[in-house]
Amino acid sequence: MPLAMMAIALAQPVAAQTIAIPFAPPTDRALTYRIEQHRPVAGKVSAFTATRDLRFERAGEGYALTVTLRAIDTDAPTSGAESYRAALGPLVGIAMRFRLDGRGKVVALDDEEAIWAKVRAGVDALATGSDGERQRSAQKILALFDSLSVEGRLSLLAGELQPLFLFAGSDVAGGAGRGLRSVAGSPLVRPVPVEGALTLAGQDGDMLDLDEKLAGDGVQVSIKYRLSRVTGLVESQERSLIAGGQPLVESRTLTPAE
Repeated sequence: MPLAMMAIALAQPVAAQTIAIPFAPPTDRALTYRIEQHRPVAGKVSAFTATRDLRFERAGEGYALTVTLRAIDTDAPTSGAESYRAALGPLVGIAMRFRLDGRGKVVALDDEEAIWAKVRAGVDALATGSDGERQRSAQKILALFDSLSVEGRLSLLAGELQPLFLFAGSDVAGGAGRGLRSVAGSPLVRPVPVEGALTLAGQDGDMLDLDEKLAGDGVQVSIKYRLSRVTGLVESQERSLIAGGQPLVESRTLTPAE
């Protein structure tokens, strides 16, 4: 499956149509999933990155996906950096094997209790063995953990993977596109209702370019997707969000592992 990005200018206009999107992730290669976010912290635009190793395999009627958070990094000042590291640091190096159904829905996590215990132990260590902002952040995370159901734990651990499967097992509409209603938020503001449309901007071979624009009370969201109609995976996503006058820019890329 080629992952080369083609210039939007080369993509051909798409006539009104509905395109079925499968869920057939590659099982013959390892993948790298990188998330990079830029947002203001203490008056300075800071970068936050997370890099994960992914590997799909067939499992019954669906798939298994092994995910390992390999590295995180940020240049944010202490007020933003410590909360980020407290949230993701305990996950680094822990391999998680998720189960997905034939339509790309995460339905289970192998050895969930053991995985959760490892994550919890890492946050516990920060809450008791550090001080200052990192300790306070870890204590807030523990309070969140205590409020979660089993289903909530799975949603939390799989949350950053969901954008990969956004269109898997469904379809996308050409022409005028499709109306959307959702909720949008960020670390900058509380979530608010938004609405808008998703349109199919272009098609280049097996790749689809989708544009999503949403707006709500004080929030504007613009998202560009690069979607494979062969695998059903979102191979790149560029999101721009303005909330309360504060900008957030995020990119997600899925590439073959080096």
